[in-house]
Amino acid sequence: MATTAPNTKVATHDTLLLRNEYGALYMGAHLEPLQIEAVHSLIKQAAALENGIPATYQIFSKKEYECLNHDVYDVVLVRGKVRAVVVQARLFWKHLRKSRSSLKKSYFLVSVMRNKVSVVPLENATCVKRAKNTTRLGQLAGHYRGTDTVRCVSPGPSVCRAYKVLVKAGDGRLVSAFDGSEYQLDAWRVEAALPDHGGGFYFYSDAELAVQATQRGDTFNSSATAGKSLVLCEVEVAGKKVQYSSGKMAASRLRVLREVRSISLGVNSV
Repeated sequence: MATTAPNTKVATHDTLLLRNEYGALYMGAHLEPLQIEAVHSLIKQAAALENGIPATYQIFSKKEYECLNHDVYDVVLVRGKVRAVVVQARLFWKHLRKSRSSLKKSYFLVSVMRNKVSVVPLENATCVKRAKNTTRLGQLAGHYRGTDTVRCVSPGPSVCRAYKVLVKAGDGRLVSAFDGSEYQLDAWRVEAALPDHGGGFYFYSDAELAVQATQRGDTFNSSATAGKSLVLCEVEVAGKKVQYSSGKMAASRLRVLREVRSISLGVNSV
């Protein structure tokens, strides 16, 4: 069974892994930066093999557009080192003059042992469904290796624990630093999560990321926080999710579970 280093960011066993609406893993929520680099390096090596995975590309013409991209669905860590990934090769084609397009997906288990990379094709029909039911890294790969079992059922609503920084008003209410709207404990707020900051509720999957981003001014500018008391809150998020830089995400549903602690601005340590 694969193990992880103490500092590795992983979901708890009762929480589904954070994924986008298509099922691909949000690697930034579960892996360290060097581990993410190792994942991309392993995929690149697999694409260079004679019988490896298809390599990425883009082709433009006056009539057609075609591209192939890779999406990661699982990562196996052994003592903090990347030893395998489940990757999707996604081929998209579109006719630019007619309303015709096609999308083809194939899945592979890419492993490395003693510096030798191997590739095993996986079935297409249920890989994504199984991925959406996993609660820890390596579980999906374990299913195809025969060391674990992942159900092939449509998962229930994906509800994940996360963190959000809010303002604590003088009367004790928790409100948004942006618009002053109230976040009541245990009450879901709903707004469509859209790209380019078009909607949704911002959060971070990691408490340390939330605090540091706030102290650096990445989450709020000084005019939004001047003279206000900020608190770190544990929240639950669900529905569609959109990922931004520095680990910030937006979800279409969010509710506050509890206050964790106050945050002091201008302090670099967490």
